[in-house]
Formats: sequence, C-alpha cells, structure tokens
Amino acid sequence: MSEHNRRPDYWKYYHMGHSSETSFMIYTVANLVRGHPCPRQENNNRGRPPVHSKDKLDFICILMVAWHKTSRDMESDLSAIKLPWWNSEPIPDHTTIARHLQTISYDWLTTMLARTARLCMAEADGATGPLGADSSGVETTRYETVVRPHKKDKDFVEIAQKEYLKYHIVAILGLQIILESDITPSNINDVTMLPPMLYEMKRQGLLPDTSIFHADRGYDSNYNCQILFEMGMTPNIKQRSISVNRGKPYRRRAAKIFNEEEYRQRGIIEGIFGGEESKRHQLHCRFIRPDNRRRFGKIRAIIWNIKVLNRFRCARIRGIEIPSYGMVSCA
Repeated sequence: MSEHNRRPDYWKYYHMGHSSETSFMIYTVANLVRGHPCPRQENNNRGRPPVHSKDKLDFICILMVAWHKTSRDMESDLSAIKLPWWNSEPIPDHTTIARHLQTISYDWLTTMLARTARLCMAEADGATGPLGADSSGVETTRYETVVRPHKKDKDFVEIAQKEYLKYHIVAILGLQIILESDITPSNINDVTMLPPMLYEMKRQGLLPDTSIFHADRGYDSNYNCQILFEMGMTPNIKQRSISVNRGKPYRRRAAKIFNEEEYRQRGIIEGIFGGEESKRHQLHCRFIRPDNRRRFGKIRAIIWNIKVLNRFRCARIRGIEIPSYGMVSCA
C-alpha cells in the first residue's frame, strides 16, 4: 500500500493550529452563541432576573459535549475558564447544566452548523472539493440483550452487548468541512438518511452549483440518484449490481458515468471519523434520550468545523494556500 501524502506544508499549520485549538474553540463558540443566540420562550420568573443567562449555558453545554465531559466534571472545570459572563454571573451547578442541554433547539444547532461551514469555506478562499457521505458507529453506555449461538453448548444464549448508534455526515472531501450531520439508531439504513440531509443543506444554502458526490453502496438507490441529479450534482455512487437497473432511469444514468478512479476519493471522509475517535478507537456518546443524541451529533459537527477553521486561519497566517482537492464535477 502506498503512503498517504498530505497536502503541501500541512504539518506546518497543523501543529500551530493544535497548540491554539482550545483557546480558539472557546473564543469562537462564545462569539457564535452571543452573536446568534438560541431562540427560546421566556420563563416566568415573577419579575426576577435569571441567575444564569441562556447564552452562557448554551456555551457551557457545547463545550461539555466537545470535551467529552460530564456535567459534574464541567462544573469543576469552569472555574479555570475565563468567560465574559463571569463578572456578573456565578458558575452553574451540574444539575442546571444537564437540564439546560435538553432545552437547546435542534434547529438552532443546525443553523449553527451551517454557519460554521460557511466560515470554513470563506477561510478556504475559493478552495473546493467533491462532496461525500458516510456513516460510522457510535458506542453508547447502554447495554442491550441479544441472542447469539454458543460455541460450546451448541445452542443460542442471551448475552448483553453495548448498544451502538450511527453518525451520518455529508462533507467536502479534502477540505473536511462537515455540511450536515445526524445520529440515528444502528438499524437505520444509510440510504434513507441521504435525502433529508441533502434537503437540509439546500434549505441552508450549502449546495454547490455543480459537484461530484461520492458515496458507497449503502447510499445506492434510484431515488438518491434522482435527488442528486435534480440538485445539480453528479452521483458517483458504487452500485451493488449493475444488472438490476430496469425501470430505474436515474440509477442507470449514474452507472454509465461512474468513475472508479475518482471514487477512491470517498475514503478521505474516514479521516473525519478517525479524528473524532477516542484513544480506544471509537466514537462515544453518553446520551440516552433520542433528542439529546441528535444534539450530540450536531455539536460534534460544529466543533469539528471550528477545528478546521482554526487550521485554515493558521495556514493563512503562515502564508500557506489551501488547495482544492480532486474533481469537482465529472458531468
């Protein structure tokens, strides 16, 4: 196997970005939260001012998910973080942090993700790349009972194994900018997740004028190819079989223009999942409630884009140009 070659001068601005990552993340999240506050209904406090501002709690919850911390750990670490709210507001306790996470709007997180993606694309200064979609397993703290064959007893036994989720993303390959993300149970097929993510990208104005879209066999369907063609993109999707396209015109059209050489670019998206894995080489999610799971996925994508934005800015400081990657269109 040939050695993977990084883009020119990659490590020069990567190490600079890594050293300033924490401070840049705190600064950027605080500016995003204060500049675009999450809309909420005002609580009736009988005329009393709130003890903790909503913007401050939004900021704390986003950092808690970004740093894989519990609400108790976050409460202990907050004293070391200098925030603009600390002069007039106290540090919230872990119960307040945990309860506030459940009130953050999922639509607001989606808008925040789109905003960070646009910041990254603007910082890339015209650099482009093909789009790609993929999913990865997410380990949880919950166990489920499954029935499996036993080797010694030659019978089926019930065992407890950890429950897994699926982390779905659509990203700009090469630049590694996440445009849309979601988390679902592990039994959800990838083919059903692409349309809602594409429509959300269209609603947020993140669809390119023309681009090649890479995806593996899990996204192969006539409907997905139809949506991509209608949105002005060229599907470069690996098909399960090319002999079953009767009555499927869009899938047949995609099979004719499939580019095996360019399809190899699809694997670059795995770098995003690899960058999000822990020391045990696995994505972890502590949240059990379905609504909190989805918030976890959005916040992880937001934080990833902020890290990419930091590296792009470090490259600009060092005078290094971010190049485009691969084919943008094969139509």
